Amino acid sequence: MARRLLALPLLAVLAAIPIPACADDLATVRAKVTGAMQSAKSFVVTTTAAAGGVTMTFVAPDRYHSSLAYNGASRDVVLVGSVAYVSDDGRTYHKTDAPPDVVAAEAQLRTVPVDEVLPDKTAAGRTWGQFATTSAGTQKDQRLICTYDKTTYRLNECSNAGISLAFSRYDDPANVVTIPAGVLTPAPAAGH
Repeated sequence: MARRLLALPLLAVLAAIPIPACADDLATVRAKVTGAMQSAKSFVVTTTAAAGGVTMTFVAPDRYHSSLAYNGASRDVVLVGSVAYVSDDGRTYHKTDAPPDVVAAEAQLRTVPVDEVLPDKTAAGRTWGQFATTSAGTQKDQRLICTYDKTTYRLNECSNAGISLAFSRYDDPANVVTIPAGVLTPAPAAGH
């Protein structure tokens, strides 16, 4: 009987030791994160960096609205497919072809590559899955740590020491991207 009584405190001590949450395997996380982000009808990404920030709303299949504030300047960009509507004053928009790397960078928010699965992270009583990725774009020089919802596999946040991308408002009907009114088109090139 004394032996059983001694085992109870030992079990209580072992039960109180936090055990890190188990992470999923790489192939599972890649497939589920990609599937979750591809199936999202809409979401908002708020990017914060030292020079400024961007709030970007995505609406499927290919509409993006970004409000940029950087180094004291601002810019509003609506991207529909490969057509961009750009304004530096928030009132007058110019229609232009979007550079292919801009179109690709926006689309890559839905296909964030999962390079390495990391141990789960618990914050404020909630457990998040984690992975490391190399940022999209031409430089591919930003290593980010991303957290994702363990049930839906939708991204929560990607960050490093210099930048943070917070994902929110998934499938919110208030997420709308419209083509601005009163768009000025560039003058046709000579000889056309």
